[in-house]
Amino acid sequence: MKAVLRDGKIILKSGHTDGDSAVTSCKIIMSHCQMILDALEGEEVKMLPTWWTNKIAVSEHELVQAANYLSSGELEHEHGET
Repeated sequence: MKAVLRDGKIILKSGHTDGDSAVTSCKIIMSHCQMILDALEGEEVKMLPTWWTNKIAVSEHELVQAANYLSSGELEHEHGET
């Protein structure tokens, strides 16, 4: 762990790589998606506010783009790999 002083406060940084952070974020996303699914599947009435359903639609779009980027092979080409 690395300690950084910012605004008079000590902030601990774990030193994880971008890949490690992405894995952690994906696990957190999956956990929250399961919570949402459990709640939605348990409800008979699916009345949800538009602002909430818009957040789900935008999140889906962003995740699909991220997955498409990884599956397209663009990542290897950016780093000069074949």
